[in-house]
Amino acid sequence: MVSFAISMAAGLVLLAALCPFAAVGFRNGDRPDDATVTARLRDAGQPDEPRPVVLATVRNPSPTPLLAGLSVRPARLARWLAGAHDVTVPARTARRRLRPSAYATVGVVPAYGGARFIVPVTATARHYLLTAAIGQARGRLRLHRLHLTGAISAARTELTVRFGEDLFD
Repeated sequence: MVSFAISMAAGLVLLAALCPFAAVGFRNGDRPDDATVTARLRDAGQPDEPRPVVLATVRNPSPTPLLAGLSVRPARLARWLAGAHDVTVPARTARRRLRPSAYATVGVVPAYGGARFIVPVTATARHYLLTAAIGQARGRLRLHRLHLTGAISAARTELTVRFGEDLFD
């Protein structure tokens, strides 16, 4: 009787430990041909621009092209508190904040391919939130939210060329 109670308790603990993994894997009807979004924070590349830019990569494993709208804003919560990546499916898609005009960068990702987008940052902050609205085939809309931490220095760098060297060789 004691061994039965111990095995039932162990089974319940194992089930409770595996439930979050199942929820992540089956959230909102994920499919193998769903797009993936990755992002990195980069310097703007302009000597007079202290704000960084976000280099976002959208990969599309599906046989149809997709529409991507991306924007960046300062995050309210730190990455360790809010999580690194979140994918949601909005219930009402006719809202103004989901239209392409609400995003700083809009582009098309080809079928079985990928695309890189440079997304401008509107304000300087320590933590940023990239929101990517991905419109897929059959009217599927996914909102990806990625938290980025800014380790980019705003210090200006100078280009030094030794005497006798040509800058454009």
